[in-house]
Amino acid sequence: MPGTLATFYFEGTGGFVLTRHVPYLIDPRTPLLQTLDVRRGPPKKSHLKLAEIHDHDVIATWPHYEIDRSHWEDGRWPAVVASVLDFQLSYSGTATAKVSKYLQLLRDAGRDVPARNPPDPQWLVPPYWAVDSARDPWWALTRQAVQIAVAAHGGRVTPILTLRNDVPIFMFAELIEQMPDGITDVFCWSSNWQEANATETDIRNWVGVIETASARGVRVRNLYGGYLSVLLTSKGLSGLNHGVGYSEARDYRRLSATGAPPTRYYVPALREFMTVPTAQPVIDHLPAEWACPCPVCQTVVAADGRPRIGGLNPEALKKHFLFARAAEFQRVDASLEDELDDLELVGKWVEENSRPFLPAADGSRLRGWARILRTL
Repeated sequence: MPGTLATFYFEGTGGFVLTRHVPYLIDPRTPLLQTLDVRRGPPKKSHLKLAEIHDHDVIATWPHYEIDRSHWEDGRWPAVVASVLDFQLSYSGTATAKVSKYLQLLRDAGRDVPARNPPDPQWLVPPYWAVDSARDPWWALTRQAVQIAVAAHGGRVTPILTLRNDVPIFMFAELIEQMPDGITDVFCWSSNWQEANATETDIRNWVGVIETASARGVRVRNLYGGYLSVLLTSKGLSGLNHGVGYSEARDYRRLSATGAPPTRYYVPALREFMTVPTAQPVIDHLPAEWACPCPVCQTVVAADGRPRIGGLNPEALKKHFLFARAAEFQRVDASLEDELDDLELVGKWVEENSRPFLPAADGSRLRGWARILRTL
């Protein structure tokens, strides 16, 4: 749960999350407060609420001045860390004003939901900054925050490690090697890294990071990822964070630009999202046997066996994606080789049957991933 929502919509997010009794964490999104290398507009009210759980002194100056790193290096950092963690620890006991309302909404929808004590976050995330290496002064603050958190809360601490834009993926390994003992899980966020543009070096570096972490008994999750990250679970990646309301990539410099991804259709055969108008001619061009078989798409399937997705509303499009993503995990778990065979089959067909709306590059991407993963 983004810290901006957890703070600004404190009661609403509390009611929504705490009634579901599912594992959750609160991302403090500290890079929103970081001195940036691009200009941004004035902070929103939700940004100021997020700043409050870090340091109240920020509120008086941030609307007028950028927050320099020296602000956090003047001795206040341990108190900032404690404040961020205290907010997470107290959330299940304080964000409860609308729990009864949300329980009733679930019951009205036919869900049998017993009244239970709201759950604490499964993971505690200390404040963190985007860095370019283990020599970055911002990393010294991040690492200190992890050390403070582990000393107080042990194995519940799961750091978010964030690399600035265009920093090589292998740098995560350097950061993980500096993690204090007691860390068993980390989230890795490569800012604005687009999986569709992944190079062979990127993929090999991810595997190297996973192996470095494994040697230390640490599991790696990709904070923002898509189908390529699903494939990498076969190489030891512990998971990825890509919900229906999250994009596949995120620029740490653009945290102030909020909102869910646009309405899109996930084309299972191509393992990518497209806008609905763009996706329909692709679906009509691909072999009918590659059309999505999920229950959602079957409600709009035509006589030729292909869905007419213009009839799907945003909720249906999200459900379709969840069915498709679950199927990808199942296939990769069952047989990576079979999945790579399918990538090569689809990729070759696309290259040989490309159209302006379905470029050969889409096929080359799939075949390239298959080729690389077979060598790892």
